[in-house]
Amino acid sequence: MTASQTDNDTDSSASGRGRTGRLFKLLAAAVLIGIAAIWVGFWLHHRLTHVSENDARVATHEITVSSRLAGRVTGFDLIRGDRLATGARVAQLYSRPDALRRRQLAARVERMQAELDAQAGRIDLARRQISGGIEQMKDVLAADVAAEKAAAAEATRARHDAERSAELYQRHGVSEAERDADRYAYQAARAEHDRAERQVRVDRIALDNARTGLLSAPQATIDNPEVLTDERAVMKRRLAEAKAELAHQRTRLDDLAITAPIDGVVDETFIEAGEYVSAGQPIVMMHDPADVWIEAKMKETKIAELAVGQPVAVHVDARPDIAYRGHVAVIGHAATNQFALLPDPNPSGNFTKITQRIPVRIAIDHGPKTALSPGMMVEVDVDTTVAPAASDERGPAGGNRAARSESPASAS
Repeated sequence: MTASQTDNDTDSSASGRGRTGRLFKLLAAAVLIGIAAIWVGFWLHHRLTHVSENDARVATHEITVSSRLAGRVTGFDLIRGDRLATGARVAQLYSRPDALRRRQLAARVERMQAELDAQAGRIDLARRQISGGIEQMKDVLAADVAAEKAAAAEATRARHDAERSAELYQRHGVSEAERDADRYAYQAARAEHDRAERQVRVDRIALDNARTGLLSAPQATIDNPEVLTDERAVMKRRLAEAKAELAHQRTRLDDLAITAPIDGVVDETFIEAGEYVSAGQPIVMMHDPADVWIEAKMKETKIAELAVGQPVAVHVDARPDIAYRGHVAVIGHAATNQFALLPDPNPSGNFTKITQRIPVRIAIDHGPKTALSPGMMVEVDVDTTVAPAASDERGPAGGNRAARSESPASAS
């Protein structure tokens, strides 16, 4: 084989490899172009049939729990993330004076009730005295004996409270005002007990007089049943006032124990134990984890493509492993700039047109709501191929309000 033949064979081999390389490159380029064309086709189709927005957040009803009354916080141990059931204690305000006041009012109601019952007995007694009856006198005596026993028990309890307050005052356990309050309560209870004892003695004397027939003597003075009835009516009204005051005090005592209005999670706390809070001051902020939705700020140029009921794919930035799905629930009727705290009066006359945002609420149909926290950023993808609702394209809220505002004449 000559040198020229060898060179020719080498050139032919290199030329073949060059053509094969060019064909491979062309094939690879064609595949890439095809893949790119398919991707662009899917992208264009998605752009034409979907509205996407990344200015969206998880929203909920944030409940601010506050106190109706002012006072010093004696019990509070909540932190962020604590779960509370409806009626669970949030905080406790200082309530000792109110508790003592409730006990005082309860004793007052019991005393007035006993007096009212005794007055009813006196009325019956007067009527029976006129007719010569004696049995009612025994009933009155029994009622007054029961009232005397109740007064004695109340006096004993008040004495124990006064003695305990005096001891605690010596050890600086209570204030002077609390010691004096218990002492005065004991004095009042003792006076009431003395009055009840005197009433029992009077009833015993009256019963003895009835038995000996002195009530029928010309010099005897007999109570007028009509006068006693009028007095009892006044006593009933006073008793009703005392019961209303007791109910008010119980309500006040209940208000000092601040409870959770809903089942939810504590989002923020604003106080510490030992602080003095005023009426209406926020104590905690909480929300119901099951009551969350997506609040998306859609461009006004895309609102015409949206309709209530359209399916929505939701991508939560914090939970990329969970696929959430929902639907358009409400489309707002006002742009977000209408609720700005600092409106722009534009005094210079210059104007720059900016695309405004319309709030759209998206209800979550699929995915664990408890994994979402208010304020989380999400991305939404609305499928606009679903036809708009025929009744109201802006959401059920507008249609319901329109129906409620319809006059009776037009409705009929």
